[in-house]
Amino acid sequence: MVDSTVQRRTIRRWLAEHARAQPVHYTKIAEDLERNPASVSASLSIEGKQALEDNRPAYYVRSGPGLYQYNELCEGVVDEELITGVRETAELFNQVTRKEMRQEIAKFDLQGFEELSKYILLNARVRVEEAEIVRRNKKTVVLLASWRDDSGKSRVMIHLRKCKLDELIDVDVIEGIRGSLQTKQANQGVLVSNGIVTEAAKNTALGLEAGSKAVVQPVHLMDIEIILNVLLESRTGVRTKNVEVLLLDYDFFDQFSYEK
Repeated sequence: MVDSTVQRRTIRRWLAEHARAQPVHYTKIAEDLERNPASVSASLSIEGKQALEDNRPAYYVRSGPGLYQYNELCEGVVDEELITGVRETAELFNQVTRKEMRQEIAKFDLQGFEELSKYILLNARVRVEEAEIVRRNKKTVVLLASWRDDSGKSRVMIHLRKCKLDELIDVDVIEGIRGSLQTKQANQGVLVSNGIVTEAAKNTALGLEAGSKAVVQPVHLMDIEIILNVLLESRTGVRTKNVEVLLLDYDFFDQFSYEK
């Protein structure tokens, strides 16, 4: 019995080479491929039904009784579906890794979180090597530092706040950061935390009052989602694995003869 996938591939290749510009009668295809016309017609019919079942474009367009033209929309569909499937699987792995990372960070003690925060602050262009420790308590380390991009002129008060897993950070924390700025003549605040900042706290950090922006010192937020983004984008704390995907080279196989 002749493999129908081999038959369809051979006809597809012929159509790709000879029937792009205008349709060709299936008897012409059969003649050039030295196949029985009924067999070619059956193969085309099978391909049409299979394309419907697979929810993909068929490799031909039927433009009239017995007339078939190559369908360029089908090119790359199979490869793209496979690649999309691989990407979706990789994204699932990445989401699991992201969840595991936030769980591991939640297990850190304050010192561990302080050391991790230095990686994040370096990425944010903070002069970490010149940072001064202002105070420390059970949950927070407060640093006085500056941005690399402004020649160290602007003083920045940075609060490193260690939270439990999925702990919420509300308005009072943001107000506390802003209230502490004047003690060291800082004009900006930064919160680095593995907690989750509430919407109300985000508005307070922006200085939004009743829908309008107030004139207050900004408090920049770097919560758990931003921390994870920085770590993953910089490939810090993760290992990468490359996967080789092998796809059939039809051009290579089409140089050989097949069963009729």
